[in-house]
Amino acid sequence: MRIAEARSAVVEGATVSMTPKRANMLRFASFLLALLFACAAPALAETDIGALAAVLSGTHVGADNPSVSGVGAGALLEFTQTWDRFRIHLEGIPKVTVSGSAPTNGFGKSTASLSIVNATGMVDLDAHARIRAGAGFQLVNLRNFNGNNGDTNYARVTSPRFEVDSELPTAHNRFVALSFAVMPNVEGVLHAITITGIPEIDRPEHGSEIDYAAGYGWHAGAATYILGFRALNYKTRNTNTGELVDSNVGGGLTFEARFPIAR
Repeated sequence: MRIAEARSAVVEGATVSMTPKRANMLRFASFLLALLFACAAPALAETDIGALAAVLSGTHVGADNPSVSGVGAGALLEFTQTWDRFRIHLEGIPKVTVSGSAPTNGFGKSTASLSIVNATGMVDLDAHARIRAGAGFQLVNLRNFNGNNGDTNYARVTSPRFEVDSELPTAHNRFVALSFAVMPNVEGVLHAITITGIPEIDRPEHGSEIDYAAGYGWHAGAATYILGFRALNYKTRNTNTGELVDSNVGGGLTFEARFPIAR
């Protein structure tokens, strides 16, 4: 019973911890959304939904975990609400997992999993809506399993997000899409539990992340399609010791489709 209770406490701690900085970030996000809604012009509003499919290759290196590299498939769901020059963009990446090779005398393959939610409010910087910039926040859920000893660790990290996007027209209703985002203050707490269910000492972590993409897009009727590449580079260190806690580097080919559902 004690082991079960300890396991529950660790898992719950990974999902409900809230620091003052996280609370401030949520308040900032709420203010940003309220500001954009206040500036909305209903006559010029448009609502879009979309999906992105990807073939990804990545490498995970973490504290007390073997390095894991692999190739896998991923997906992203997105929602965009636009009012004249303002827009809110939400995107979520369901859990993506890469696996390493199984050790001879271990507990199976080591795995690294993550899921991401991004929310960004943006404004067009030119009259033709070719360049835009904005800010928001990111939430990342991480889970790593160590095939050498059966230990598992969890973390939920958050950061403010700053982004610049552009869609540069070429010819015949086509365009080049570019985006670059930086998350300068990634923060969270790494919770670990051994194979026997005993929790280890929590390790606060902080770091940064960049997220960038490039693609070639075209319009077909009301729909928009983009074929391209997207990648991220995410690193955090132990706040107290400076030890590397998590490093996730990866990218891959993407195909994105967007469709308006209301105008």
